[in-house]
Amino acid sequence: MLTLEEIFPPFALRITSGSLDLRVLRDEDFPELVELVRAGIQPPDSPMPFLDAWHEAPFAPGAPDGFPATSLAWWWAQRATFSPDEWRLALTVRHEGELVGVQDIHAKDFPLRRSIETGSWLGRAHQGKGIGTLMRQLVVGFALDELDAAACESGYVVGNRASDAVSRKTGYVENGRRVLVQQTRDGKASVEEQRVVVTPQTYRRPAAPVSVAGADALRRFFGIERGPASAIN
Repeated sequence: MLTLEEIFPPFALRITSGSLDLRVLRDEDFPELVELVRAGIQPPDSPMPFLDAWHEAPFAPGAPDGFPATSLAWWWAQRATFSPDEWRLALTVRHEGELVGVQDIHAKDFPLRRSIETGSWLGRAHQGKGIGTLMRQLVVGFALDELDAAACESGYVVGNRASDAVSRKTGYVENGRRVLVQQTRDGKASVEEQRVVVTPQTYRRPAAPVSVAGADALRRFFGIERGPASAIN
């Protein structure tokens, strides 16, 4: 009988460094993830980091239009819309076995563009400990080394000092600004987003060794072909 990882290769992906472990989100992670979100994500002195205030939605277990059902629908939809032309990965981030946050990867037309978009969040109790920087370094290294990405893009709301620091420590450089519209609890609001990009030339690797499992099957699943130089390394 086939394993779930053989049927759906993203589930076999594992990126580790020291006490930090990144894996694709599974259904059994949801109860712990819900509690992490309920404990808080956004510091009181920081701008709202998301396009939609999903983390502030009313807690309504068993209701179709409240948290966590609306968020679960989004994570489930990521699995249902996989294709080589566009895919998303929601990676759980565990520190010493405890779920502390989520690291997202999104790519569109990756075989042609060789660029991915990253985003991430940590529970408030786990912020300010260097975890945010390491999880970003791990996923950028995975994209550059295992997927042969030429660039990783991201962005943060101007004034979000924590995201700014994580980006700089990972090797991102500023790449222009744009105005976005956020859906807040009080309605729509415009904010300025700082765009950033990291390339193999600017990337700052973590100090500790990194281990990646499941990359070969994932590349086949995404239809990613490696160049001759990458195949040798």
